[in-house]
Amino acid sequence: MNMPIAEINRRQEQTQAFAALQVMPVANITEQSDASRLDTYLSPSEMLDHRFALQNGSHKDVKQYLVYFNHLMAFFVDGSHCGLKQASQFVAYAGQKELPESIVLKENNVHIEVILNTAKGAEDIKIELVSQDTFTAPSGEDYVVE
Repeated sequence: MNMPIAEINRRQEQTQAFAALQVMPVANITEQSDASRLDTYLSPSEMLDHRFALQNGSHKDVKQYLVYFNHLMAFFVDGSHCGLKQASQFVAYAGQKELPESIVLKENNVHIEVILNTAKGAEDIKIELVSQDTFTAPSGEDYVVE
C-alpha cells in the first residue's frame, strides 16, 4: 500500500475545494463594492466607456444624447450616431427625450445617473449613484429606483 500517494491526492482535493471557496465571494460582488469601483476611473467618460460601452466611439466624443423610441442614442460632431452595445443598460431619463437633463444607466442592479450639462452638450457630465428617485422610462412610464 502506497500511503504517500494517497496523502498527496487528499491534499490536492482539499486545495481544489479551498480555491473554489475563495472564488465564490468574488463572483458575487455586492452593490456597494460595485459602487465603490466607480471612483477608480480617471474621468466620467472613461467609466462610461468601460461599463456602458457604445457600439462605436467613445462617450468623451459625444456631443448630444437623445432618447429615440426606447433606446439611448449618442450623436457625435461629425453627425454620426450609435447606441449602447448593451441597449438594456439604459433604463430611464429626466427631462425631454430630445434633450435629456440626465440619463440613468444600470449594471448589476447598480443605477448611475449621468447628469448632462445641456448648455455645453455631453462634454461636461457628472455621474452620481442613484439610491432612490423617480425618472421616466424610455416607454414613457415612471421608473422608480429603490
